[in-house]
Amino acid sequence: MKKKILILLAIFSLTAPAIAAEQGEALFKSQGCTACHRPESSSKVNPSLTEIAQMYQGKEDQLTRYLNGEAEAIVKPDKAGMMKRHIEKTKQLSDADRKSIADFIMTYAK
Repeated sequence: MKKKILILLAIFSLTAPAIAAEQGEALFKSQGCTACHRPESSSKVNPSLTEIAQMYQGKEDQLTRYLNGEAEAIVKPDKAGMMKRHIEKTKQLSDADRKSIADFIMTYAK
């Protein structure tokens, strides 16, 4: 019985991040984030998902805090003012939803 439980826990620990990232992708799209943030294309104002993920690699907690309005932007901080009204929307999400969005963004880290 212990072995079955350990196997189930191992499977869950491997699939949970993928499920969270899928939920995060749906939230990312439903919140309108794709209007400015695309996988590969950055502009002078809008960083790509890849650029965001690379900058927050190893700092995933800081990304989640940023989405909650508790941390400063580390990607294009001089343009962060443009995100304030969008951050107000993400602050209304649950902690789990913000974490799911961050997990989705981090799938673009290379």
